[in-house]
Amino acid sequence: MTSQTANTVHVFSVIPALADALSKGLPDTTVVNVRSHGFGFNDHQRKTERDLTDKELNLFSEAEILLCDPQSLTQVLVRKGFNFLARLRWAHTTWAGVDTVMKTLSPGTELPFALTRSTTDGLARLMAEYVVGQIVSHERGWMATYMKQINKDCRGWHTFHSFRGLDQLTVGVMGLGKIGLTTAKVLKGFGCRVHGLVRTPRSHSSVEPFVNQLWYGQEGLADFLKDCDYLVNLLPSTPLTRGLLGDAVLSGASRRPVLVNVGRGDIITEVDLLKALKQGWLSAALIDCFEKEPVPEESFLWTHPRVVMTPHNSCFNNEGYKHHIVKEFSANFENYLAGHPLTGQIDWQAGY
Repeated sequence: MTSQTANTVHVFSVIPALADALSKGLPDTTVVNVRSHGFGFNDHQRKTERDLTDKELNLFSEAEILLCDPQSLTQVLVRKGFNFLARLRWAHTTWAGVDTVMKTLSPGTELPFALTRSTTDGLARLMAEYVVGQIVSHERGWMATYMKQINKDCRGWHTFHSFRGLDQLTVGVMGLGKIGLTTAKVLKGFGCRVHGLVRTPRSHSSVEPFVNQLWYGQEGLADFLKDCDYLVNLLPSTPLTRGLLGDAVLSGASRRPVLVNVGRGDIITEVDLLKALKQGWLSAALIDCFEKEPVPEESFLWTHPRVVMTPHNSCFNNEGYKHHIVKEFSANFENYLAGHPLTGQIDWQAGY
């Protein structure tokens, strides 16, 4: 049996008008918009954050069901602790990554409420689009072509006539959850040979026909890296994945692959990334997430000729993403009311 307050959902998110969209999607449900001023995106589309006010914190404490960004939930847990959310039964985060929440927990600790994360198909498709777009842009030299255009320089244009098609590439996908499998499927559809790396052993049949070869854990990493032209990181941030591509691990990547990082920035430190580029273990890095965000002004990433940075927007596109979140949450809300298992529930042992 669910309580009477189960028909009330508290929303706190930087996603513009998410509470309004949820109200329209769940017309028989009371939606409380915890978010007030000072959160969201400024005129330059930069995410703005601040400490929660006492009023906002009190609204959090009243929630039984919460739809929020993981950073907001993390701030509540750090400042107030678990007991402050004594009424909370279920929190759903708007992003796939929940590492900021997990880092607040002591080893072996589980939250006293159900925690689910976004695993929507829409998010997976957006990230797959990003990966393919970055690979095509890099292979065809579109960034360099544009620089020649704005400099009115047509010398050497013929050099851009030589490039590899997607069906000539072997792409290694690190992490084969919903997002990873969707990405593998899209790449396979363009004719890529796809290699996969997963945390724990699973049958190859579970990822067929989208993955040609499959490796497991750190012990399979060296063989996974050998023949890749591109490395696509979609792994979450956990104690097992942090620094996974660090030290001299990439020295065994014989094809000098391009790193496409859309998972978490701490898969490799900036120091190790710079070393990999200098040593020629990586030929380039196309990155949407970073070891430190915002990226410090003194970081080499800003000016390195073989680094392309994007503003952590591989899956965020306001209206489209908001629609996916509302649709996913609404379906899970029905599960909650009916007492059915929730989708996207956190695997506490895995850390995501």
